[in-house]
Amino acid sequence: MAKYHRHKHPGVRPGKKPGTWIVDFIDHRGKRRQKTFHGSESDAAKYRHLALVRVDRINAGLEAPPEAEAAKFTLNQLWDLFHKDKNLKVQAGSLSVKTLERYRDGLKSLLDFDASLRARRIDEIKPEVFEAFKIYRQEKGYSPEGVNTCLRLLRGIFNHAVKKRLLTHSPLSEVSRISVPKTDVRFLNEDELRNLYIALESIDEGDEFQRDARDLTLFYLFTGARLSEGLFPIFDWSCVGQKAIYFPRTKKSKSRTIPKMEAVEQVLDSRRDIQEGPFHFDKDQAYRRIKWMLGQAGIDNASPHTLRKTAGAWYYMSTRDIFATAKFLGHSTVVVTESHYTGLIQSLQVEYARQFEESLVAIRLQLGCNLGTNQPQSPPSKGNEKAPRFSSGSSSSAEGGTRTPTGLLPPDFESGASTNFTTSAGREAPREIKAAISPGIKAFS
Repeated sequence: MAKYHRHKHPGVRPGKKPGTWIVDFIDHRGKRRQKTFHGSESDAAKYRHLALVRVDRINAGLEAPPEAEAAKFTLNQLWDLFHKDKNLKVQAGSLSVKTLERYRDGLKSLLDFDASLRARRIDEIKPEVFEAFKIYRQEKGYSPEGVNTCLRLLRGIFNHAVKKRLLTHSPLSEVSRISVPKTDVRFLNEDELRNLYIALESIDEGDEFQRDARDLTLFYLFTGARLSEGLFPIFDWSCVGQKAIYFPRTKKSKSRTIPKMEAVEQVLDSRRDIQEGPFHFDKDQAYRRIKWMLGQAGIDNASPHTLRKTAGAWYYMSTRDIFATAKFLGHSTVVVTESHYTGLIQSLQVEYARQFEESLVAIRLQLGCNLGTNQPQSPPSKGNEKAPRFSSGSSSSAEGGTRTPTGLLPPDFESGASTNFTTSAGREAPREIKAAISPGIKAFS
């Protein structure tokens, strides 16, 4: 059995020839390296120590790796490498073609600002270039959100150079986004939903385009789906006979399942004769139909995505549960949901505080505590105790209905009773349309 020899310096062992030493270490790429050193053992140990220090500096981004020094990429060469690597992901199905096209558009916007950047070495492109780019885009009339989107895409390209160790750090790491005031998402209020109901009820049943527009609008309003999620082949007839709607591929390739509401089931039942799936449209065709429907309702500044935001807003107003709303919409975290509906949540917090105050005041009045005369009353006996009565200002008062950020809703919304809305022709509204304008509908709870 061979005898183990412990060497004086870790990672340094005698070479095959006298006066040589084999130096072992792990480089910045995590690979084992061996170097033959000519000299004394102590000098070989010093050489290994310096090699490890350089590895640490490279990993910390304080020094460029040897391969980056050997190949100084231009921006055009970086794009070719980036496109080649990302195109492999497209072919594997882990990246969409449109996402890759967005990166191309981001690079094009930078080259529109300065075409000479195409041939410039990437290590010579400084943060000041992107600061000037931000000013240029805004002067050209682009919104701050649009400029931030370009910066995000360019950051992805330069981060790829860092990942490939062509750069020690991205110049965009020092470039901040343009500050944009956070505003609530656009969703349809009660009046707009009423107008939409009238438009849905007034379509020509003999016109296929109008029927499709109605069905698409109801489907997206009640499911909160993104436009692509409800179209064939992503959404098909796999939910037939099930009590839930299953969206197999949502944002970031995640899935989402929600209960199948009655309004959605009626829409799907009416389209059973379509073999491929209920909605055999491309995104442009579906967009045009929903926009037409919204236009018939007199709603101009809205899109199919507005229906998703409307579903989320009214779901939250119905449940008052931000976690349930996040799950219903398929958001990655509840923080995303909170950021979308900040104003709505704050307005409801004011309403909660008012209800809290009225509840305590009602109890004080019931017990007969008159703060003005300082005449305390005896507490009620156990045999005569009654539940606290709330004042007429409560949010569920019989005469005022339920208060919401958009105003007062009919009292029977809270009880779940059917509200008799009628069209201009005097016909009673279908049940699913009534549901669309009721924040207390059971389908959303």
